[in-house]
Amino acid sequence: MDSQKGRISIMESWRNNPPEIDFCLANFIAGTVGVVAVPAGIGKTSLLMQLGAGVAAGIPVAGALLPPPPKTGKVVFFATEDPPSVLKRRAHFFAKSLLAQGHGPETIAAMDRNFEFVSLPSPPKLLSNDHIGSDGMHMLEVAAKDSRLLILDPIRRFHYCDEHDFDKMLLLFEMLSSIVSGSSCSLLFSHHVEQALHTRDLGELEGAQGSSAFINATRWVVNMNGMSLSEADHFGMSPELRRSYVRVAFTKSNYGAPIPARWLKRSTQFEGVFETCELEAKVAQ
Repeated sequence: MDSQKGRISIMESWRNNPPEIDFCLANFIAGTVGVVAVPAGIGKTSLLMQLGAGVAAGIPVAGALLPPPPKTGKVVFFATEDPPSVLKRRAHFFAKSLLAQGHGPETIAAMDRNFEFVSLPSPPKLLSNDHIGSDGMHMLEVAAKDSRLLILDPIRRFHYCDEHDFDKMLLLFEMLSSIVSGSSCSLLFSHHVEQALHTRDLGELEGAQGSSAFINATRWVVNMNGMSLSEADHFGMSPELRRSYVRVAFTKSNYGAPIPARWLKRSTQFEGVFETCELEAKVAQ
């Protein structure tokens, strides 16, 4: 190994202007890997679609969750849990919601041009307990080429390993990193975490299955959580209505100012679309 290959010259760095950082999304550096950690069934695919749409069309994410990214580009989204009919419904209602928000047909055209929404129920595996899957690596390398963002939903469908195996999950993360390292493409994947362990405290989140390997390695982690009963009571909301709300927190976002956590509400008009909302605590009696 050439120990000088990655050496940074302090003198050269001091004398020259610092390089600009290429961000795919806010604080998410191009050529790196990010994680959306979420319990099953609260809307991760919808959130991932809206993150991808921001990159594909240069629009804000879910209203005010994230600003428009500095650059647009091709997005490839491998959805492994939904059949084509469901993805078509998602695309239909999301396009309708964009028009309702005041985006013009040019935004829909940009989405159509830059967003590849792919139903992939049986993806080739990247890793098993005894070998690395070359077919899976090749597929993702091809997809990442000339792309700005590659989305895998969820990562569980891309390997055969025990997710409690720290070493295997770290190897998987390193494989994903190698696909985009040194390129202008970022890779974002969703990861199911156990409901009982899914909290807003990053230290506790690391106790979830396989998460510590991912959380330790990446510099961009999005934590998605449903509204608890105590939070519903805090906002004066019924237990049934709380299911329409999720809280999105950027629990690890190392490159830039902290990104505030936001509440999102499922649209009542556009199926599967999240909208940013402001909630106020109930007035004490």
